Amino acid sequence: MDVEEQVTPPEAPAEPDAGEIKTKETDGTAEPQVSVEEPKTSKSLKGWWIKTILMLALVVVSVVVLFQLGGYLTGEEVPQYTLPQLLRSINYPLFALLLGVILLYIAVESGKYAYMLKVHTGKFHFKIAVKTMFLGKYYDGITPLSTGGQPFQIYYLHKKKIPSGAASAIPVMRYVVSIIFLSTLSVVLLAITPRFVPESNVNLTALIISWISLAINLMFPTALVLFSIFPKAGKKAALGLIALLAKMHIVKNKERTQFKFIRLITDYSATLKQFGREFFKYVPLYILCILESLLFVTIPFFVVIAIANVQPTVELAVQIACLVIISRYMALLIPTPGNTGALEVASSLVFVTVSGIEPVIGWTILVWRFLTYYVYILSGIGINIFEIIRSAVRNRRARQKKE
Repeated sequence: MDVEEQVTPPEAPAEPDAGEIKTKETDGTAEPQVSVEEPKTSKSLKGWWIKTILMLALVVVSVVVLFQLGGYLTGEEVPQYTLPQLLRSINYPLFALLLGVILLYIAVESGKYAYMLKVHTGKFHFKIAVKTMFLGKYYDGITPLSTGGQPFQIYYLHKKKIPSGAASAIPVMRYVVSIIFLSTLSVVLLAITPRFVPESNVNLTALIISWISLAINLMFPTALVLFSIFPKAGKKAALGLIALLAKMHIVKNKERTQFKFIRLITDYSATLKQFGREFFKYVPLYILCILESLLFVTIPFFVVIAIANVQPTVELAVQIACLVIISRYMALLIPTPGNTGALEVASSLVFVTVSGIEPVIGWTILVWRFLTYYVYILSGIGINIFEIIRSAVRNRRARQKKE
């Protein structure tokens, strides 16, 4: 990898906002494009270190709050296990199964990028796919509302000399297809929650809040579909909504926000139309996204049966899947980076209702979050530090050769 391909944690230039995404017409197919500037190294590194340190501090605080809350919810009658007690109670064969499920989840996530790279470039590029997945998870995790992943993935793929159209389209496609299947599964699970989760276990208010949060989070995908079918009406409605928010002083720069939103939704709409024209080409991607969604809601089940060592049943698996969705959408209403803190609290409140989990509620949530979130943060930090060191070494060698 030469200097042009170096991956330095970017600040502003490397993470293009929606307004920078351009559309290129190729054979009648609009492909989202991105203009990427070379990052300003010193400023980028400083911003990256600040974000990373703040993120790690937030994680530490969240873990402390998690165990404090767990002790409060279970009370003195059911004290939380200490680490030695936990190690004695773990079902290690089931824990090994849990790790296998996590590896499968990572493989499925990476497989989506690998397949799309195959479609767009003719090669799977497994190494690039895995790294794209990890870096996307990392930058989603350190930015509010998980907005940093896609721009950096576009930047990274561009630096790996993936064609601009593919570099821009692949993260967009991944998002569109994944959100469709996960949202559909979420609707189903919330609908069957009253059947599988006793009313005494989940407060009706929590269920209502989850439905409201789901509706809010479906606004953007719904706007994409409507914009694709009725572009003129969709554009007019979007501009009107942003103008109204500007009058309410919720949006500060009306013109810039309108420009960014219309450009963003145009690019996403172009991706939806491409799916419509080439539906069968992406069938493997749909299968991987369905599997990813199912794994997402079942991983906590494997954590529970391994850590709490409770009897695994199909009914328990469905119950926990429902609780996962409830905690997820409750946490999404609090826009912390990667939902750190919010998801830990929401999960504790709903998972403590699972029979047999009370003494290890804090450990259960911690293991779940570590395997599905903290590990990506740590991996992203490691990848970025490695790239910083390697780039510095290669730049120094390049200067020495010139001298």
